[in-house]
Amino acid sequence: MRDNPLLKRLRQGSASVASFLTIPEPFVAEVMGAAGVDAVVIDTEHSAMSAAQLHTVMTALYPSDAAVIVRVADDDPALIGQALDLGADGVLVPGVRTRAHCELAVRSCFYAPKGTRGFGPRRASRLYGGRADYLARANDEIAAIAMIEHADALDDLEGIITTDNLSAVFVGTADLAVSMGYLHDLANPAVGQAVTHIAQACLGHHVPFGVFTGNEEAAATWVTRGAQIVTMGSDLQYLDAGVARTRQARAALLSRPDGATPTVSYQSPRT
Repeated sequence: MRDNPLLKRLRQGSASVASFLTIPEPFVAEVMGAAGVDAVVIDTEHSAMSAAQLHTVMTALYPSDAAVIVRVADDDPALIGQALDLGADGVLVPGVRTRAHCELAVRSCFYAPKGTRGFGPRRASRLYGGRADYLARANDEIAAIAMIEHADALDDLEGIITTDNLSAVFVGTADLAVSMGYLHDLANPAVGQAVTHIAQACLGHHVPFGVFTGNEEAAATWVTRGAQIVTMGSDLQYLDAGVARTRQARAALLSRPDGATPTVSYQSPRT
C-alpha cells in the first residue's frame, strides 16, 4: 500500500488543495488526476455515480499522485467499506452530528481491533505491494474524515473532534448554512462565525480541519487561519467557468458599439 499523500501532508502540518469529481466519466477523472491538486474527492453523495462507475473512475485515477478520497453517500459501513475495498485512500463522511455518529464512521474505516471494517479488499490489495503489505499498512494509511455540516453538530462539537482515530474534520459550509436557516443567504455572518468556532475548536485540540472554500481567495484566507484542507472547485465548476468565458467572449466578438452584429460576406473573389 502506498503512503497516503493526504495523510502525509496532514501529519506534516502542511495545507492541501482538493478538487471534487462529480462526473462519472474516466477521461474526466484522468484530467482531474493530472490537475496537480493534492486530493481528488469523488463525490458519490451529490452525484448519480453508481458503484460500477466509481470503480471505473478510480481505475482512471490510479496513475495520479493525488490522494483519492471518496465522499460516501452516508455513514453506512457497507458504503465506506466498498469505497475502501475499491482502493480509496480515505473517505469523507457527510452529515456527522454527534460523537456516536462519528465513532461509527471512523471505526468503519479500520480493521479490528482498531475498527469494524469488513474484510474484502479485493482491488485495494492489488494496487501497491500486494495483499500482505496492504493488510499491514491499511490501518495506518486510511484517512477517516468527518464532515461537520449541520447546526446540530455544534452541540457535540468537542465530542466529535476528539473521536479516536479521526484523521480530520471538514466543514461543509453550504449545508451548515441551510441547517441554520440561511438557504437564501449562504454567506450570512452567523455562518462564518459558526465555521470559525469549529476551526478554533479543532486548532485547540490539534485536529486537522478543512473548509469547503470553492475559490482561490477563500482558500488563501482559510489557509492563513490554519485550515489544512481547502477546495478550489470541481469538474463541473471548471466546465461552467469555461462555458461562461465562451459566452462572454462570443458576446464581445459579435457585438458593436451601435448594437449591430458583424456580418460575413460570401461573395466570390474576382478572378
